[in-house]
Amino acid sequence: MRPGKAPLWLSFALAALAVTGCDSEPEATGDECVDDKRYFQQEVWSKFMAQQCVSCHTTGGQAGATKLVLKSEAQTGFIDANLATLKDVAAYEREGQSVLLLKPTMQVAHDGGKVFDVDSEQYQALVKMMERFDNPVTCGDAGTGEHFEAVTLMDPNETFRKASINLAGRLPTALEDFNIATGGEEALDQELEKILHEEAFYARMEEIFNDMFLTDRYLGRTNALDLLDGDYYPNARWFVEDEDNPGALDGENQEFLANARLYTNDSMARENLKLATYLVRNDRPFTEILTADYMVMNPYTARSYGVELEFENPMDPNEWRAGQIPGVPHAGVLTSPMWLNRFPTTPTNRNRHRARMVYWFFLATDVNRLADRPLDPTNIVDFNPTMNNANCNVCHKVIDPLAGALQNWDEQGNYAPMEDGWFTDMISPGFEDRKLNYETDLQTAARWLANQVANDPRFALSMVHHMYRGLTGYEPLVFPTDSSDEKYLARVKEFEVQTAVFESIAQKFMDSEYDLRVVFKELVKSQYFRAKDLNDETLAEEMVELGSMRMLTPELLDRKIEAVLGTSWVDRDGDSYLLDSNEYRLLYGGIDSNDVTQRITSPNGIMANIQMRMANEMACRVTASDFTAPEQRRRLFPFVDRTTSPFNDQGFPDLDNELLIRKNIAHMHHHILGERLDASDSEVTRTYNLFLQTMQEGQLKLATDGISSNLECRATMTLDGVELPEEEQIRTDEQYIIRAWMAVVTYLLADYRFVYE
Repeated sequence: MRPGKAPLWLSFALAALAVTGCDSEPEATGDECVDDKRYFQQEVWSKFMAQQCVSCHTTGGQAGATKLVLKSEAQTGFIDANLATLKDVAAYEREGQSVLLLKPTMQVAHDGGKVFDVDSEQYQALVKMMERFDNPVTCGDAGTGEHFEAVTLMDPNETFRKASINLAGRLPTALEDFNIATGGEEALDQELEKILHEEAFYARMEEIFNDMFLTDRYLGRTNALDLLDGDYYPNARWFVEDEDNPGALDGENQEFLANARLYTNDSMARENLKLATYLVRNDRPFTEILTADYMVMNPYTARSYGVELEFENPMDPNEWRAGQIPGVPHAGVLTSPMWLNRFPTTPTNRNRHRARMVYWFFLATDVNRLADRPLDPTNIVDFNPTMNNANCNVCHKVIDPLAGALQNWDEQGNYAPMEDGWFTDMISPGFEDRKLNYETDLQTAARWLANQVANDPRFALSMVHHMYRGLTGYEPLVFPTDSSDEKYLARVKEFEVQTAVFESIAQKFMDSEYDLRVVFKELVKSQYFRAKDLNDETLAEEMVELGSMRMLTPELLDRKIEAVLGTSWVDRDGDSYLLDSNEYRLLYGGIDSNDVTQRITSPNGIMANIQMRMANEMACRVTASDFTAPEQRRRLFPFVDRTTSPFNDQGFPDLDNELLIRKNIAHMHHHILGERLDASDSEVTRTYNLFLQTMQEGQLKLATDGISSNLECRATMTLDGVELPEEEQIRTDEQYIIRAWMAVVTYLLADYRFVYE
């Protein structure tokens, strides 16, 4: 981090802001409009219903069979669902009064006893809520626009630079910058659409989906192939000659066979990631991640699965086509052997783990949050507690039906329908309140389930959540549960606004017939990606995350280094320091999808040292090398050469050269850090002073024979490894100018804005 300038990447928080223009007269403070949903959330749910009612009035609770069954805060859309339920129940009356008022005050029988008195704040809040049911109050955009008034957003060019680095691993071209500078938001939208068709974007997509599915665990050796049951897939290791059939591969192309094991195994490990990109490449609705009645296969995996497909190039591992395994009712990733093995089951687990992951991946629901944990085992004395104990079935009533819908898939991920049927001591197979029809859907139950999930509105929202995680490194906000927190209402507002933004993106996703590019594009254009500063510093105390400035993952940083400098940070063997698990991939916060499955998002001392080593070594590698290129092709030094000094031969200041140096420094700030500065800017002056002081100190040591003019970081080859002609090589630095520029490059590469984005 540069001295004297506070980092703008810190998380922001915004106070709840007023919204005006209600359709009918609301309860209000001053001119603030409070619509029905917000009133219910703040005055009813948060103040007493979440604490006093939901423990009984929930699925599996003591009042789970009544009409008032509430959803917990862990369930997506719980506020809307509970408000609708409350409105329905309020319509039931006894002697002209709603049971919603009579029961909790024990004016009629209530198994839960008296909850509050008729003169209590809770009672009055319910009365006002019921008045709103008769006279609804709406408030326009619910305050999402005003909520961001104190936030400074990136302009279209800044937004595109961040997006192109994140999604395409490159910097914007001059033409793209010009188009966006002149065309504004409309041009930004058009240029974003283009990068979402680049090959690098599909690679980025695979990274995001592997962070979800973690199937890269099976890369290498025969880790993926070992998961296939030989009885079901006898041709899995087709590239190995059978001892009973020697010479079976004699007619095969030897180049093909040389790579067969690696290509077959690693392609199979990544089949679900390839399905995701296949859908986007071919403009397929992304619901097919679940509903596809096929798998995607390349020439290698097709042979392992025993599927005959036509390929344009039968040796190309990057050619993927849709194929069907005979006798297998495919349902996207839900029936992939890789996915089923990565999220395994056991005879006692009975697909519950898989069911929980379906809710997490595709329904934006963390089942583990449905009940308080840990459970007290001394309270579980019922026979078959998953069905009969309220502490258990609050979750099991959700996951067990879905688990039953996956009953045809065994522990090894094979299609193996159970001869004796599903377990009778579990809730009947189905999804939510829908039961599986055994007569018509039993053999294709997973496909039935896939269609139920894909048609659920939470599927679209779950994709928004996962792509948001992938783009920003942040988790979507969850509803705050501590109503005693003095910032509780502000945090509720943050949750409301983010939910509204994400639901709007999810709706656009659905309206586009599930084009996943729409999700990426809308997230990039949202405040949650573009926020860069806060106009009111007092609001920063709320510390709710806003803006996407994140510490780059090893993969993202590796691509950014190459995009900015023209070469990667590699060891002597040419292996990337940041991508090799034996080097810094894990130490720098990456994952191996096996033992390490969560990325580190906050830097530690080791990571800071890695950043500094990278800055030093890359400055050494690229500085002199850049001077060997023609000016118009230089990335770093287009306005100076290796002898441009701020002093003339007589030792007096050379103002023309100083201006050139400052101009070049401003260029470097933009090229490396993405900030546009004037040559007279204080930040340019700070960097110029570093250059000047380094040069002067070096020249003093050169004059006193303290150091040599010979460069350790010389340029004898291009960055591509081609040896330069002798006359173009740079081996010396008589004026210490090249080494002064190295200090500048190191300084900028070590800036937090380079390793964050």
